[in-house]
Amino acid sequence: MKNRFFLALAWLLLTTVLPSVAQTQLSEEAQISLMTAAPGSMLYSLFGHSALRVYDPVLRIDRCYNYGTFDFEDPNFLLNFCRGRLRYYLDTEPYSYFEYGNLREGRAMQEQVLNLNAQQRQFLFDLLEVNVLDENKYYLYDFFYDNCATRIRDVVEKAHLYQITFDSSFLPLGATMRDLLQPYLTHHPWTRFGIDLALGQPADRVALARDYMFLPDHMRDMFARARIADTIPLVTRERQIPSWSFAPRPHSHLGFFGNPLGVMCLVAAVGFATMFSRRAEVVFDVLFWFALGLAGLILFLLWFATDHTTTKNNWNLLWALPTHLLFFWRTKRTELTETYFTLVGALALITLIMWGFIPQNLPETALPIVVLVAVKGLMRRYRQEE
Repeated sequence: MKNRFFLALAWLLLTTVLPSVAQTQLSEEAQISLMTAAPGSMLYSLFGHSALRVYDPVLRIDRCYNYGTFDFEDPNFLLNFCRGRLRYYLDTEPYSYFEYGNLREGRAMQEQVLNLNAQQRQFLFDLLEVNVLDENKYYLYDFFYDNCATRIRDVVEKAHLYQITFDSSFLPLGATMRDLLQPYLTHHPWTRFGIDLALGQPADRVALARDYMFLPDHMRDMFARARIADTIPLVTRERQIPSWSFAPRPHSHLGFFGNPLGVMCLVAAVGFATMFSRRAEVVFDVLFWFALGLAGLILFLLWFATDHTTTKNNWNLLWALPTHLLFFWRTKRTELTETYFTLVGALALITLIMWGFIPQNLPETALPIVVLVAVKGLMRRYRQEE
């Protein structure tokens, strides 16, 4: 009796503080579903997508609420994206458009009808209607912790007065946030390499059960096993929506150059080979140290000049130093340049020795380049003195 009183009081507070809008009263036949779209082929769709569908046959309402919307036409789109300040927003579209867009791209969908009584259903609908207003719909996107999936989880929990218990017993133990991305990047090796370079130590934090739900597939699976007040299933029924009959788009195969590790080994081999020709080595060194310095500058800016939380504390800067940009063009022998590259080589060697102990999962694809940095840096002074 006491628990019911507090639940009723909490419900009253939530409905009281909810801003007033021109409310539409849903009918008894209305339902709200979690829609999960399979991963697509574009970078922004590699990890799948989630949306909420509100369907009321009596009122002829059938639309999706999508927290994963951004505007390419924003005048500061690229700058805000790079700085981690890109504003995503909640948008609505007819369900038929949502379905057509995903199925056209060969992305199957799954619908999970949520277990909501009339009061909860109305509250969730009203909450979505409030959130979609211009003054409320924008938010600062965070890939791991505040995205199109986590926003949906949060509003569904709010509609149930936070009485939902998620079953995490089926989740792999000890997986990090970085580990959770890897299955989606199997057929995108260069994207995986770039992501592993850009993500810093925070991405190697062991994921908590709630953290898994930043990925739509995991949220779908956890919703399917969730219980309300430990007994009532959160999902009443599910429906699979297969993609259209045409064959899924084959993953692009670029042969040898589609394999980052092979390309890095080739670069390292060329770098070692040019050490037997002074002229060839000068040309290679200018290009190599410039490219490595540019990569280091990008990693440095992602750490210190952006709001991205997971690009901080990036240990890849041990071997990809932005300071290379101050020395790549200096081919003349000076004590300053020789000392600099000796220190660079020593730092790369220490990185190789400590590779398995560094508290960040450094990309193995970069190993040939780090070996090359160590050898060229440490041998430079010795070879030029000959």
